[in-house]
Amino acid sequence: MRIVDLSHYFDNDMPVYPGIPRPLFKDIATLEENGYGMSEYRFINHTGTHIDAPSHHVPGASLDDIPLERLVTDAVVLNFTEHERGAITKAEIEPFLERIKPGDIVLINSGGYRYWGTDKYWNGWCYPDAEASQALLERKISAIGFDGPSSDPVETTTYPLHRIWLGAGCLIIENLTNLDQLPERTLLVVAPLKVRASNGSPVRVLALID
Repeated sequence: MRIVDLSHYFDNDMPVYPGIPRPLFKDIATLEENGYGMSEYRFINHTGTHIDAPSHHVPGASLDDIPLERLVTDAVVLNFTEHERGAITKAEIEPFLERIKPGDIVLINSGGYRYWGTDKYWNGWCYPDAEASQALLERKISAIGFDGPSSDPVETTTYPLHRIWLGAGCLIIENLTNLDQLPERTLLVVAPLKVRASNGSPVRVLALID
């Protein structure tokens, strides 16, 4: 089995969504000075590679309400690396729909992860528009994943696409990487922190490839 890590590293210099405070990672004890190592981490729960629960934007489930079977399940990768940056229409998503099974996590590979750490990252990925999102939701998917910072364009102030996904109970995974290393279909493990009433969490996302 080959394991592909789809999560970005966390560090003090990592990209953060506009308006979100910067994270802090620092050692408060070291083996050399104290005889043990201990560190302090401070970050907003929607920093870096993370998952949104419905309660992030709508009245709905928090992450601790989500069955684990929805987080360890098959994923199908949709290739939009040659697509213009920005919204994917319903007509453009339709050729992929027959590949998608109920319970799948859909990963949109647009190549946006290549711009991580640059200004282009904030507009360098693809996401389904409202009609395309509804078409995917009709396939009864568990989650939608992006190799960019959001399911909405960064300049939004109302987050309409978040509300479509989360209002339907679908989870959103943002800031994925290494999607180019995956086959069209693979087993995915999405591991958020186990926090009560969480509206979102950093995640380690692992693809398990036979």
